[in-house]
Amino acid sequence: MAAIDNPALAFSPIERALLRLLAVPSAPEVPQGSAGSVRVFRAGDRYYAWLVFQWAAVSAAIFIGLLASSVGPAVAARTGTAWERLLLIGALVLVWSVYGLGLIVTFLARRINFRMRWYIVTDRSLRIRSGVFAVKELTMTYRNIQEIRVTAGPLQNALGLATVEVHAAGGGADGKHGGAHVGKLEGLSNANEIRDLMVERLRHYRDSGLGDPTHGESATAGWTSEGEAAQVILDEVRALRAVLVPGHRAG
Repeated sequence: MAAIDNPALAFSPIERALLRLLAVPSAPEVPQGSAGSVRVFRAGDRYYAWLVFQWAAVSAAIFIGLLASSVGPAVAARTGTAWERLLLIGALVLVWSVYGLGLIVTFLARRINFRMRWYIVTDRSLRIRSGVFAVKELTMTYRNIQEIRVTAGPLQNALGLATVEVHAAGGGADGKHGGAHVGKLEGLSNANEIRDLMVERLRHYRDSGLGDPTHGESATAGWTSEGEAAQVILDEVRALRAVLVPGHRAG
Protein backbone atom coordinates (compact mmCIF):
# COMPACT_ATOMS: atom_id res chain seq x y z
CA MET A 1 0.00 0.00 0.00
CA ALA A 2 1.14 3.55 -0.74
CA ALA A 3 1.72 6.17 1.91
CA ILE A 4 -0.76 8.98 2.48
CA ASP A 5 0.03 12.11 0.48
CA ASN A 6 -1.48 15.11 2.23
CA PRO A 7 -0.36 18.53 0.91
CA ALA A 8 -2.11 20.19 3.86
CA LEU A 9 0.77 19.03 6.06
CA ALA A 10 3.26 21.55 4.66
CA PHE A 11 5.73 22.20 7.46
CA SER A 12 7.87 25.28 8.03
CA PRO A 13 11.67 24.99 7.62
CA ILE A 14 12.10 24.90 11.42
CA GLU A 15 9.50 22.14 11.74
CA ARG A 16 11.11 20.11 8.95
CA ALA A 17 14.48 20.47 10.68
CA LEU A 18 12.96 19.24 13.95
CA LEU A 19 11.34 16.30 12.14
CA ARG A 20 14.73 15.32 10.73
CA LEU A 21 16.42 15.80 14.11
CA LEU A 22 13.88 13.58 15.87
CA ALA A 23 13.84 11.10 12.97
CA VAL A 24 10.04 11.20 12.82
CA PRO A 25 8.85 8.91 10.00
CA SER A 26 6.80 10.27 7.13
CA ALA A 27 3.09 9.60 6.68
CA PRO A 28 2.12 6.00 7.40
CA GLU A 29 1.17 3.53 4.69
CA VAL A 30 -2.49 2.86 4.11
CA PRO A 31 -3.57 -0.31 5.94
CA GLN A 32 -5.25 -3.27 4.30
CA GLY A 33 -8.40 -2.35 2.36
CA SER A 34 -9.71 -1.11 -0.98
CA ALA A 35 -8.32 2.19 -2.28
CA GLY A 36 -11.73 3.82 -2.57
CA SER A 37 -12.55 3.18 1.09
CA VAL A 38 -9.61 5.08 2.62
CA ARG A 39 -10.62 7.79 5.07
CA VAL A 40 -8.12 9.91 7.02
CA PHE A 41 -9.35 11.62 10.17
CA ARG A 42 -7.72 14.34 12.26
CA ALA A 43 -7.97 15.51 15.82
CA GLY A 44 -10.07 18.64 16.26
CA ASP A 45 -8.65 22.15 16.47
CA ARG A 46 -9.75 22.40 20.10
CA TYR A 47 -7.54 19.43 20.85
CA TYR A 48 -4.58 21.46 19.57
CA ALA A 49 -5.67 24.34 21.82
CA TRP A 50 -5.70 21.92 24.75
CA LEU A 51 -2.19 20.69 23.90
CA VAL A 52 -0.95 24.29 23.79
CA PHE A 53 -2.63 25.04 27.12
CA GLN A 54 -0.86 22.03 28.67
CA TRP A 55 2.46 23.21 27.24
CA ALA A 56 1.90 26.74 28.59
CA ALA A 57 0.96 25.48 32.07
CA VAL A 58 4.03 23.26 32.35
CA SER A 59 6.30 25.98 30.95
CA ALA A 60 4.92 28.52 33.42
CA ALA A 61 5.52 26.15 36.34
CA ILE A 62 9.11 25.56 35.23
CA PHE A 63 9.61 29.33 34.78
CA ILE A 64 8.45 30.04 38.32
CA GLY A 65 10.71 27.32 39.69
CA LEU A 66 13.73 28.59 37.77
CA LEU A 67 13.01 32.17 38.80
CA ALA A 68 12.83 31.23 42.45
CA SER A 69 16.01 29.15 42.27
CA SER A 70 17.88 31.95 40.44
CA VAL A 71 17.42 34.52 43.20
CA GLY A 72 20.05 32.99 45.48
CA PRO A 73 22.81 32.69 42.84
CA ALA A 74 22.04 36.22 41.59
CA VAL A 75 22.43 37.68 45.09
CA ALA A 76 25.59 35.65 45.68
CA ALA A 77 27.06 36.89 42.42
CA ARG A 78 26.79 40.50 43.58
CA THR A 79 28.71 39.86 46.78
CA GLY A 80 31.18 37.23 45.62
CA THR A 81 34.60 37.49 44.03
CA ALA A 82 35.10 38.18 40.35
CA TRP A 83 35.54 34.46 39.58
CA GLU A 84 32.48 33.56 41.64
CA ARG A 85 30.41 36.18 39.83
CA LEU A 86 31.62 34.91 36.45
CA LEU A 87 30.84 31.31 37.38
CA LEU A 88 27.39 32.04 38.79
CA ILE A 89 26.39 34.35 35.95
CA GLY A 90 27.61 31.82 33.41
CA ALA A 91 25.56 29.07 35.10
CA LEU A 92 22.44 31.26 35.12
CA VAL A 93 22.85 32.16 31.46
CA LEU A 94 23.30 28.50 30.56
CA VAL A 95 20.24 27.39 32.53
CA TRP A 96 17.98 30.09 31.09
CA SER A 97 19.28 29.48 27.58
CA VAL A 98 18.44 25.79 27.90
CA TYR A 99 15.01 26.76 29.18
CA GLY A 100 14.42 29.11 26.24
CA LEU A 101 15.54 26.47 23.73
CA GLY A 102 13.36 23.93 25.48
CA LEU A 103 10.35 26.21 25.08
CA ILE A 104 10.84 26.34 21.32
CA VAL A 105 11.48 22.63 20.90
CA THR A 106 8.59 21.49 23.12
CA PHE A 107 6.15 23.91 21.51
CA LEU A 108 7.08 22.73 18.01
CA ALA A 109 6.88 19.13 19.24
CA ARG A 110 3.32 19.72 20.46
CA ARG A 111 2.37 21.30 17.17
CA ILE A 112 3.92 18.52 15.11
CA ASN A 113 2.41 15.87 17.38
CA PHE A 114 -1.02 17.33 16.60
CA ARG A 115 -0.42 17.51 12.86
CA MET A 116 1.26 14.09 12.63
CA ARG A 117 -1.54 12.29 14.47
CA TRP A 118 -2.97 9.84 11.93
CA TYR A 119 -6.29 8.00 12.06
CA ILE A 120 -6.69 5.97 8.85
CA VAL A 121 -9.79 3.82 8.30
CA THR A 122 -10.48 1.47 5.37
CA ASP A 123 -13.16 -1.14 4.73
CA ARG A 124 -10.98 -3.87 6.28
CA SER A 125 -8.76 -2.29 8.93
CA LEU A 126 -7.58 0.86 10.67
CA ARG A 127 -4.23 2.36 11.58
CA ILE A 128 -3.43 4.79 14.41
CA ARG A 129 -0.12 6.64 14.66
CA SER A 130 0.88 9.34 17.12
CA GLY A 131 3.90 10.76 18.87
CA VAL A 132 7.03 12.73 18.00
CA PHE A 133 9.73 11.83 20.52
CA ALA A 134 8.36 8.25 20.65
CA VAL A 135 6.26 7.25 17.66
CA LYS A 136 3.49 4.75 18.37
CA GLU A 137 1.61 2.92 15.62
CA LEU A 138 -1.21 0.40 15.97
CA THR A 139 -2.98 -1.48 13.18
CA MET A 140 -6.19 -3.47 13.67
CA THR A 141 -8.25 -5.57 11.27
CA TYR A 142 -12.01 -5.86 11.57
CA ARG A 143 -11.53 -9.60 12.03
CA ASN A 144 -10.28 -8.96 15.59
CA ILE A 145 -12.41 -5.97 16.59
CA GLN A 146 -14.86 -6.72 19.39
CA GLU A 147 -16.21 -3.31 20.38
CA ILE A 148 -16.24 0.30 19.18
CA ARG A 149 -17.39 3.01 21.55
CA VAL A 150 -17.18 6.75 22.22
CA THR A 151 -15.87 8.04 25.55
CA ALA A 152 -15.53 11.58 26.88
CA GLY A 153 -14.65 13.00 30.29
CA PRO A 154 -15.93 16.29 31.74
CA LEU A 155 -13.08 18.30 30.24
CA GLN A 156 -13.51 16.69 26.84
CA ASN A 157 -17.24 17.45 26.94
CA ALA A 158 -16.48 21.08 27.78
CA LEU A 159 -14.18 21.30 24.74
CA GLY A 160 -16.61 19.46 22.47
CA LEU A 161 -14.18 16.56 22.01
CA ALA A 162 -14.38 12.80 22.46
CA THR A 163 -12.35 9.62 21.97
CA VAL A 164 -13.29 6.63 19.83
CA GLU A 165 -12.06 3.47 21.55
CA VAL A 166 -11.61 0.33 19.46
CA HIS A 167 -11.27 -2.88 21.47
CA ALA A 168 -9.75 -5.85 19.67
CA ALA A 169 -8.75 -9.36 20.72
CA GLY A 170 -5.38 -10.92 19.96
CA GLY A 171 -2.19 -9.23 18.84
CA GLY A 172 -3.45 -6.52 16.52
CA ALA A 173 -3.34 -7.18 12.78
CA ASP A 174 -1.91 -10.67 12.74
CA GLY A 175 -3.78 -12.04 15.73
CA LYS A 176 -0.81 -14.23 16.67
CA HIS A 177 -0.44 -12.98 20.21
CA GLY A 178 -2.76 -13.23 23.14
CA GLY A 179 -4.34 -10.51 25.21
CA ALA A 180 -6.32 -7.52 23.96
CA HIS A 181 -5.53 -4.19 22.34
CA VAL A 182 -7.30 -0.86 22.65
CA GLY A 183 -6.86 1.69 19.90
CA LYS A 184 -7.78 5.28 20.77
CA LEU A 185 -8.68 7.95 18.24
CA GLU A 186 -8.28 10.92 20.58
CA GLY A 187 -9.30 14.57 20.39
CA LEU A 188 -12.10 14.13 17.82
CA SER A 189 -14.78 16.73 17.25
CA ASN A 190 -16.82 14.27 15.13
CA ALA A 191 -16.37 11.12 17.20
CA ASN A 192 -19.95 9.86 16.76
CA GLU A 193 -19.71 10.16 12.98
CA ILE A 194 -16.44 8.21 12.91
CA ARG A 195 -17.82 5.57 15.30
CA ASP A 196 -20.92 5.11 13.10
CA LEU A 197 -18.77 4.77 9.97
CA MET A 198 -16.56 2.14 11.56
CA VAL A 199 -19.53 0.20 12.97
CA GLU A 200 -21.16 0.16 9.55
CA ARG A 201 -17.97 -1.03 7.86
CA LEU A 202 -17.46 -3.66 10.53
CA ARG A 203 -21.03 -4.90 9.98
CA HIS A 204 -20.53 -5.01 6.22
CA TYR A 205 -17.21 -6.83 6.66
CA ARG A 206 -18.83 -9.55 8.75
CA ASP A 207 -21.98 -9.83 6.62
CA SER A 208 -19.93 -10.26 3.46
CA GLY A 209 -18.01 -13.18 5.00
CA LEU A 210 -14.59 -11.57 4.58
CA GLY A 211 -11.59 -12.71 6.60
CA ASP A 212 -10.78 -16.02 8.18
CA PRO A 213 -13.44 -18.32 9.67
CA THR A 214 -14.18 -17.49 13.28
CA HIS A 215 -13.06 -19.77 16.08
CA GLY A 216 -15.09 -22.96 16.15
CA GLU A 217 -15.92 -22.98 12.42
CA SER A 218 -14.56 -25.86 10.38
CA ALA A 219 -13.14 -25.72 6.89
CA THR A 220 -16.14 -27.85 5.71
CA ALA A 221 -18.75 -25.37 6.95
CA GLY A 222 -20.14 -24.95 3.44
CA TRP A 223 -20.91 -28.68 2.98
CA THR A 224 -24.20 -30.22 4.00
CA SER A 225 -22.80 -33.52 5.33
CA GLU A 226 -19.60 -35.31 6.21
CA GLY A 227 -20.22 -37.73 3.33
CA GLU A 228 -20.36 -34.88 0.83
CA ALA A 229 -17.16 -33.43 2.24
CA ALA A 230 -15.42 -36.81 1.98
CA GLN A 231 -16.58 -37.22 -1.62
CA VAL A 232 -15.22 -33.82 -2.60
CA ILE A 233 -11.85 -34.61 -1.00
CA LEU A 234 -11.76 -38.02 -2.75
CA ASP A 235 -12.45 -36.44 -6.13
CA GLU A 236 -9.63 -33.95 -5.59
CA VAL A 237 -7.20 -36.75 -4.68
CA ARG A 238 -8.16 -38.72 -7.80
CA ALA A 239 -7.71 -35.69 -10.01
CA LEU A 240 -4.28 -34.99 -8.48
CA ARG A 241 -3.24 -38.62 -8.96
CA ALA A 242 -4.29 -38.49 -12.61
CA VAL A 243 -1.93 -35.56 -13.11
CA LEU A 244 1.03 -37.08 -11.25
CA VAL A 245 0.74 -40.66 -12.60
CA PRO A 246 0.76 -40.76 -16.44
CA GLY A 247 -1.76 -43.16 -17.93
CA HIS A 248 -3.81 -43.36 -14.76
CA ARG A 249 -7.52 -42.63 -15.15
CA ALA A 250 -9.65 -41.34 -12.35
CA GLY A 251 -12.18 -44.00 -11.38
